[in-house]
Amino acid sequence: MGVRERVAEAVRLSRFEDLDVVVAADKRAIRHLVALTYRPEPTVRATAARGLALASRHHPKLVQEVARRLVWAMNDESGTHALTAPEVLRAIAEESPELLLPLVPSLLSLTADTGLREALVEVVRIVARHDPRATVNGMSRAVTSCQERGRS
Repeated sequence: MGVRERVAEAVRLSRFEDLDVVVAADKRAIRHLVALTYRPEPTVRATAARGLALASRHHPKLVQEVARRLVWAMNDESGTHALTAPEVLRAIAEESPELLLPLVPSLLSLTADTGLREALVEVVRIVARHDPRATVNGMSRAVTSCQERGRS
């Protein structure tokens, strides 16, 4: 069985231990997980997102690049629709918040989009909770302020 099939099977069965083994052994599994995050089935998307988060343990730079591309995809200039990107970013934030630190300013700027605001505010809050640096906590307060302005 190839990497794609192993990833698909582990995602279908929600077998996170198997996903961890596959991504540890072969970084190509990451691209298959990314593809699965675009599937219409919520459980498949969530499991694939968690698999990407697990991959950050073994291939942090590659997962950080995936996150950077997802942030770009949410930008109006990209011309793409990244509706599942916040879910993936949240999973990565929960597993490896340090990978998203360089992306926090971009995430904050994307909170101007009311459709993305709530999910991205939560991603930044997760990163801020896991990072002791005052600058990130200050950014979290700024996001809260943006969120409050969006409600009025």
